[in-house]
Amino acid sequence: MTAAAPPLCAWLVAAGAHADCGADEQHRQTQCLDAGSGATFGLDRRPLGARRRGSARSGMAMSVALQPERVIVEKKRPDVKQRRVVVTGMGVVTPLGHDPDVFYNNLLDGHSGISEIETFDCSKFPTRIAGEIKSFSTEGWVVPKLSKRMDKFMLYLITAGKKALENGGLTEEVRNDLDKTRCGVLIGSAMGGMKVFNDAIEALRVSYRKMNPFCVPFATTNMGSAILAMDLGWMGPNYSISTACATSNFCILNAANHIRRGEADVMLCGGSDAPLIPIGLGGFVACRALSQRNSDPTKASRPWDMDRDGFVMGEGAGVLVLEELEHAKAKRCNNIC
Repeated sequence: MTAAAPPLCAWLVAAGAHADCGADEQHRQTQCLDAGSGATFGLDRRPLGARRRGSARSGMAMSVALQPERVIVEKKRPDVKQRRVVVTGMGVVTPLGHDPDVFYNNLLDGHSGISEIETFDCSKFPTRIAGEIKSFSTEGWVVPKLSKRMDKFMLYLITAGKKALENGGLTEEVRNDLDKTRCGVLIGSAMGGMKVFNDAIEALRVSYRKMNPFCVPFATTNMGSAILAMDLGWMGPNYSISTACATSNFCILNAANHIRRGEADVMLCGGSDAPLIPIGLGGFVACRALSQRNSDPTKASRPWDMDRDGFVMGEGAGVLVLEELEHAKAKRCNNIC
């Protein structure tokens, strides 16, 4: 009569017996099973040596399966202590001026850029004030063909970016000598191309054929950085970050880290937004976030005042040129802070 195959419990005990278990221990485990279950289990009656060899093979297999070897690889952090980051250029497009010095002096003199909105009829809104740019020209900064199709946030971004390069002494002649694979653009936007997208929706009411073919890419927050990088031929880190009112701070921080880690030598960074359109104003009015001090716009923005009644929207762009210190010194730069 042929003996029945050993049951699962017997196999598990045999497999679990490690290769270096003593013969007495393995024999004891087998005897316990035999005593508890009787002959119906049909335990393996082979000689002890044969059982030991089989147990050793099974034990090693189970040990590998149950306790896989863990390989710990220590990641080495790059040495960033020797790479200092400095600001070598600034560019702005704001309601208080389109030159860093003019903008700064107006701030010091206490001038406010907040006034009544003139871009569109906002008489039906409870808020009719904002930090609106009254005069702005892209002449000499943006190709006319593109400027007609782009959203204003992109126009502000490109203009401020190129002004920052000029302010930092990075003329076209100097830029031609740069390693463009180590020059990047990281300029973000909280809202992106709101007007381009809104215009596309209005055109769609007539026909999709009336839509701006660039409405989707020009509405994304990263396209301003992308267009500027392509215009300059820069092939280093190029993307955008969108974190509401903290967008520019995060972009500047990440741009500096790219330089500190040795991934770039020059970075354009900052932020740009142009949300002053009906849907932008209406959205913030709907959530009751805006001040309604229409009669006194220059004193409407008072964030720490007990009588505050909301914030004031604005538009514009601010861009910095960041460089690695030795790179800036070697190239030409005296405008370092």
